[in-house]
Amino acid sequence: MKPPESQPRILVSAPETLQHRLQPIVAGRARTILVPGAAALRNIDLTSILHDIDGIILAEESIGPDCRALARRIERAGLPYLLATASNRQAHLVFELSARDYVLLTHPEAQITATIARFLASLTPAAANRPPASDNDARPAGEPALWVRSGHAERRVLCHEIRSISADRDYAVIELGSASLLVRSTMTALEAELDPERFLRIHRSHIVAVDRIEEVRTLGPNRHEVRLDSGRSFPVGRTFWPGLKQQLRSYKLSGTQAAS
Repeated sequence: MKPPESQPRILVSAPETLQHRLQPIVAGRARTILVPGAAALRNIDLTSILHDIDGIILAEESIGPDCRALARRIERAGLPYLLATASNRQAHLVFELSARDYVLLTHPEAQITATIARFLASLTPAAANRPPASDNDARPAGEPALWVRSGHAERRVLCHEIRSISADRDYAVIELGSASLLVRSTMTALEAELDPERFLRIHRSHIVAVDRIEEVRTLGPNRHEVRLDSGRSFPVGRTFWPGLKQQLRSYKLSGTQAAS
């Protein structure tokens, strides 16, 4: 655990219910100032507070006008912030607002913790002063990657880091080793950019990395499910089942229990 003086100082703006949920994640990773949500800050001069912190976690059950207004005040101050919401119907806000990172509070707890921990680690002085890694140092030459639109930036995602991709209305969620990335793209467009020998469409809403498959289960007549090494399970669409069986046989994945 980092000594307190080396931890970032952050503002956590969240209603009481979310404060109880976020506090154990933040504890030991940052020094915090807690405020009871964006509405409570509506008429408060934040100049002195924002001057003394390194970043902000902005969390609400649903992002309303007060939260949007606070986000824009933070943007004007030039502070990095993480946007957290429990509403799956507000994905577009990741693109409208300038959050450095985001997390959907409906995701598994381990995923939420990993995203917040990554954001807090990025606020430390050592992270701020660290020179960007050379492409040659970070990954092998020619490593396949996708360029995707996430928030206000184009982001490069290495294909070997992708576990799965799932549709989320007009967006897609790319599951990486320790985080989720919400991107503005269709499943069809993403599938076209992926190596068909390494990634497989198993459902109209799901693509998985073949080498991440641990098990394929038969749940009933024409009902199957794929479980990945992360523990997550995905349904297999009836029309996609023949292709999945063929792919598994060609890969001869060790340890995979393919359904008959």
